[in-house]
Amino acid sequence: MGAPNTTRDTDFAKLWAAASTSLLGDGIRTAALPLLAAALSPTPAAVSIVTFAGTVPILLFTLLGGALADRHDRRNLMWRIDLVRGLLVAAFAVWVLTTAPPLWGLIVMTFLLGSAGAVFDTISGPFIADLVDPDDLAKANGRLQAAQLISFQFLGPPLGAALFALSAGAPLLVDAVTFVAAAGLVFAIRARHAPARAEVNTTIRADIAEGVRWLWRHKGLRLLALELGVANLAVQMALTMLVLLIVNTLHAPAAVYGLVLAIGAVGGMLGGLAGGWVRRRLRLGPGLGLAIGLIAVGLLVAGVAWSIPVVAVGYTIGCFGILLWNVQAVVVRQRLTPRELMGRVTSAYRLVGWGAGPVGAALSGVLGTVLDVRAPIIIGGVVLALSLLLVPRLGALEQA
Repeated sequence: MGAPNTTRDTDFAKLWAAASTSLLGDGIRTAALPLLAAALSPTPAAVSIVTFAGTVPILLFTLLGGALADRHDRRNLMWRIDLVRGLLVAAFAVWVLTTAPPLWGLIVMTFLLGSAGAVFDTISGPFIADLVDPDDLAKANGRLQAAQLISFQFLGPPLGAALFALSAGAPLLVDAVTFVAAAGLVFAIRARHAPARAEVNTTIRADIAEGVRWLWRHKGLRLLALELGVANLAVQMALTMLVLLIVNTLHAPAAVYGLVLAIGAVGGMLGGLAGGWVRRRLRLGPGLGLAIGLIAVGLLVAGVAWSIPVVAVGYTIGCFGILLWNVQAVVVRQRLTPRELMGRVTSAYRLVGWGAGPVGAALSGVLGTVLDVRAPIIIGGVVLALSLLLVPRLGALEQA
């Protein structure tokens, strides 16, 4: 039997509070790490390598996270991972506060943190379905999207940039505290959710293969994952060089980088609010096409920008499109995926959809070095515009 509604509501409130707290730390770190990388070695290659180290674990550990999510108590996995992440960031913060670490130290820390995050993110998505009734998934995801916008994009980046201006280690120390606090909130969730598969007689490898096969055979979700992969490739190419465009090319102080990220969050909030309106008035294919088109326009505007306000406008348009995509795509995926396969299919979807991010980060460093820091941003916009050719086929998900 499921937990009573009052328990479900209380447990989701704790999960929402944990996500909001952890996302605030993520936002702080998102602004601080590129600034730290640029301070240690102000080159496109250095920033690219650090970004690559943080995103490549998606390729290495996402499928493992999905298998673990379907085998074990997701709550226990989540609070333990958050605690480990908190201790890891705290140790690195002490290193930064006491001496200037070498670039390789930042790369190793970013890789370890990204590895834990790849597993955590694959588990947290299915855990929402454990706590929330199917009819309330859209509302629950909307609340979590709002938390991501406010904490991760709006509050976190300017706070991270401001803390970095005071001390390079300060934003990392605050990030560590948010991880530990989030771990405590998840630990406090009262309901215990049995694994989706009560009896497991297969290997981890077989479990992973089952989830991958299911996604690959579902033509609609497979195409949705592929389009997400193209989008993440393009966006990561652009975002990796954004810090150097703002700080080095346009000669703005570090705090302005965080401010641009926060302004973009306003666009994301508006995109999240507009998602429901667009969904009611457009079919799924045109709605997703509108989202991709706006992201492409945003990247192109930012890539050719001659001033910080124009960069902010482009970034804001792109964030609007990203949230417009998320509102439509996440619920479709959760609705179509069987509960007993939720973790493994989610991990396979994330591998395809988010696994292109490290490739984008690596390409960004190469293009930024060979050409200039604007090139990856502009090329990312062109790639996204070309990907609109895939969008009409996504309309089949409407009837799935």
